[in-house]
Amino acid sequence: MTPSIATVDVKVGGERSLVSRVAVIGDVGGYVRHLRHALGQLGVTDSVWPDDLHVIQVGDLFGGRSDVEVAELVGPHLRAGRWTQLIGNWELEAVGGVAIGRAGRSVHPVAVAEFRRWHRDGLVRCAASVTSMTGAVGVVTHAGISRGFWRNDLRSELDAHRVVDMLNTMRLDEVSRPGSMFGRPDESAPGPIWSSEAETWRDWVECPFPQVHGHTTAWSPTLGWSDFVPEGLRGRARADRGHVIFTPSPGSPPIIGIDPGLWDRSVAGALRPLVFRSLGQARNVRVVE
Repeated sequence: MTPSIATVDVKVGGERSLVSRVAVIGDVGGYVRHLRHALGQLGVTDSVWPDDLHVIQVGDLFGGRSDVEVAELVGPHLRAGRWTQLIGNWELEAVGGVAIGRAGRSVHPVAVAEFRRWHRDGLVRCAASVTSMTGAVGVVTHAGISRGFWRNDLRSELDAHRVVDMLNTMRLDEVSRPGSMFGRPDESAPGPIWSSEAETWRDWVECPFPQVHGHTTAWSPTLGWSDFVPEGLRGRARADRGHVIFTPSPGSPPIIGIDPGLWDRSVAGALRPLVFRSLGQARNVRVVE
């Protein structure tokens, strides 16, 4: 279940779905033009949503920019059931956590209120799953599941569907336990809302299931490798047009980072969805209500 495998049947959130494409979209950060462009690549317009498509967005939907416009764009798709919205660190305030800001920016209060309504209505979650035709189940979270968190908080659970269920019923202070990115560099088990790429990758020898996450940018075409990724981990990772695929060991399921690093990339290239397809792809479209 890597980006090179395009012919997969899919399930969303553990439920069998009629769609034949699941597109996982990385951190949007309030960049509404980038999001519109990414959706356009998937065949979405203001009036049409392809019947075969479901989107999972990994969180950090907001970022102190065009947050209200992003909420207005996403809301109808979320409520129609064609969009799965995960919680990122920028949305913690809306679900009962701390308010996050950066460089003088904070999430627009109108967007916070809208996300809070989504949360109240049961429309947002901490994790989702995608299942291949061969039965390989991948876990999608905002920041990825570190081995420490898997052992300590998930009790070394091997079943990916069960992992998703556990994450979606955990207390917020557990899944949002901070690590090095929020002043806790000694934390051995940061949660999948705050774990840095290095913290997610570092202790795995063999990951029990494939993972997809956003949150931190391991590599960018202009800056190279991030300081968050130690030299010793880089040899097990490869960059693939905005995605970074980390393989803990030969034969291990991969951990795929898809945060695009919007601050140094163009609208056209910033949000490259990670798309999983089935063999029989529908071509009908439905009008967005």
